[in-house]
This record gives sequence, C-alpha cells and structure tokens, in this order.
Amino acid sequence: MDATSGSTVSGRAAADAGYATAFDHLFTRGRAAVLAGTHHRDTPPVDGGRWGLSVVLLPDPDCARRLAAVTAEALGVAGAEHWPTGAVEAVHLTVRALEAHRSVVPPDDPLVARSASALRRAAAASPPVRLRLSGLTLTPSGVMLCAFPEDPAAAGFADRLGAELGTDGWFEAAYHRDIWYATLVHFAAEIRDPSGLVDWVAARRRLDLGTTTVGAADLLRFAYNGRQPVRVGLARAPFGAVSTS
Repeated sequence: MDATSGSTVSGRAAADAGYATAFDHLFTRGRAAVLAGTHHRDTPPVDGGRWGLSVVLLPDPDCARRLAAVTAEALGVAGAEHWPTGAVEAVHLTVRALEAHRSVVPPDDPLVARSASALRRAAAASPPVRLRLSGLTLTPSGVMLCAFPEDPAAAGFADRLGAELGTDGWFEAAYHRDIWYATLVHFAAEIRDPSGLVDWVAARRRLDLGTTTVGAADLLRFAYNGRQPVRVGLARAPFGAVSTS
C-alpha cells in the first residue's frame, strides 16, 4: 500500500468513526424520547413547513426493495399509524432542502428551473455516489437508516451543488448535513410497544443492508397521499465524472 492509499483508508476510517458516533448519539436521544413518550409526532405537510423542494439521492431498485421490507418490519413493532417513509415510493437520502413546503408548484416555477440547471451542472462534474448501508438507529422522530459513504463523492457533490445554487441555496446556507441517512419510519402517533421498538432497533444497529451506487441525483417536491409524503420528481441529472478511487 502506498502512502496515498494508506492516507485514503485512514481518512475513511476516521470518517466512518465520526458517522458511527453521530448515529450512536441519535440512538441515545431516540431511546429516551420513545421510552418517555415524548417523541415527535409528524403531521401532514403544510405550506411554510417541512417537506419542501429538495435535491435527493435515491437507492437503486434492489436496495429500495430491501429498505421497504425493513420498513414494514419496523411498522409491525411501532404501529401501523406511523409513516412508512422507507417505502419504495418515498425513500430518499436528502442532499439539500431548498425551501419550505409548497402544496402547489407550477410547471414553469422559476426556482425549479434554476435549481434543475444548478443540479445538472453539479452532477455533470461529479462521479457516482457509493454508499454502504450499515445499521439502523433511533431518533426522537423516527427509525433511521445509517449510510456511510465509500469515498468522497457524496460530500463532493453536495459541495458542488451548494456552489452552483448560489443564492438559491439560502434555505440551508447555515446548515451543515454531517451524516447520510434515510428515515424509514416517521413517527406520527403513539408507539405501540416503546420498549419493544427500542430493543428491535438496538438489535439492528449493525444490520448489513448492502451497498448502493447512485448514478443520478433528483430534484423533487413532496406530496401527501393520505398516508404519508411521497416523492414527486421534477428533474433528474446523471453523474458524469469518472471516479478515480
């Protein structure tokens, strides 16, 4: 192993450790909230609230089906009233949110057009994103999939996207996303078996859910379908650069 590759491995190990620590802290907070019954309860999106225009990464179809199966299992413990946001039509890993929720986004919306253009430029200069899906954690608002980047591609794309958005990136300009994740279950009611859910997630903290290679990034909004928010695609941009890792 040469010095450069050794440094790369060391850097990835340090990054993985940082992600693992963050997910552990979330589990501690989530366990306390779930057992105390103080967990967050989501409600359908409203204008000005969460679930706004976003750029996301979507797992490949096989991976999405695996995550949907885990989501269904989690709901069996938490209760069917919660949102299965790990279902195939909803699952995603957010790169950046661009604004608060709007229930109506017209086809000729200027922000959508500018954001789609920025997305295409950022994606064209970025290699595909490879993520290792390793374990679940609990948060005060749901059950979360833990994702670990296999190389710097994910962070590089996020940085390029921010640069290309310019002033249109104002919504998260002061917010740094320091972990990669997908929330498989959003809590929306009382939890059927709080201690059972804590134990269920704890037993799956290191669950191997495989890897996914994401070949494109998506611009989308969310619509409530009567059960949960689901994705409404607005633009897709393939990654164009060749990975050198």
